[in-house]
Amino acid sequence: MSRKSVRGFTLVELLVVISIIALLIGLLLPALSRARAAARTTTCLSNMGQIVRACTMYQDDKDDAMPVAYPYGSNGNTGALSNFNHGGRYPVAGSTMGIYCVYPFDRPLNKYAHPDIPRGGSEVRDISQWNNWRQRMDPPLGPQDFQDPNRFNFPIFECPADKALSSNYQEGGGINFIGPRSCYQAIGTTYMFNIYWQSWASRHPRRNNTWNWERGTKMFQRARLVYPSQFISFFDDPFDATFWQMRPPTVTHHGRPDVNSASFLDAHAEQVKTEYSNNLPLYNTSKYFLIYPEYLQ
Repeated sequence: MSRKSVRGFTLVELLVVISIIALLIGLLLPALSRARAAARTTTCLSNMGQIVRACTMYQDDKDDAMPVAYPYGSNGNTGALSNFNHGGRYPVAGSTMGIYCVYPFDRPLNKYAHPDIPRGGSEVRDISQWNNWRQRMDPPLGPQDFQDPNRFNFPIFECPADKALSSNYQEGGGINFIGPRSCYQAIGTTYMFNIYWQSWASRHPRRNNTWNWERGTKMFQRARLVYPSQFISFFDDPFDATFWQMRPPTVTHHGRPDVNSASFLDAHAEQVKTEYSNNLPLYNTSKYFLIYPEYLQ
């Protein structure tokens, strides 16, 4: 009676198979990484488009008024010009920017962007209540409730690529400050409202703070009708850093220091590439405006 021998894998064959599997993994991982990055970018741009639409609904309800003017800070501070209190959560505990941020119920776009999410405050308040936060909140809520990272989140205002390892110059550091909190955690939103035109208005021959803001408001209304596809209404944190600090951060939400997410007045959103002249960022380009062309005349 003959016996058939059972032949197994040789060591060389096993090593070849392992090498092929490792090679395939090496080829697939970068593709998966790029796919994840593309998905984060798509979500980010979708968020920004929804924010512009929420802004448009706000303006329709407010006779075309801008959503952010001179807001009160959470500590009763007045006169603080802010470009990040339009929507989002309250900063998580420990953030150094909390004194400049308002609560979710005082961020005007929250009820338009997230109408079904509780905002945690009194909807109608007397102006005297600004000086006492206890009168502005539905009991038993307090600041600790709004700082809890597991409560009062508004996802549209958070870019999925906004992590503690990306640029967040809002919180006390330099332009390349990294961590310990993301921009969303530090100030309640990833996205800044474009008030860069206000800085340029202050350089106008008719310089006057009241005139600057009133003039800018009127121009903003006209901009919605004249060049809505070119005028940037919101942008992400690193883009804000570029133009206030006059240089690009080395670490950004989406991996390139000169490419940032932006949304326009016609409610479309795209990634824009910063153009430079003599190593300085350009305010207005052939593709987008950050300030009104009238201020450059």
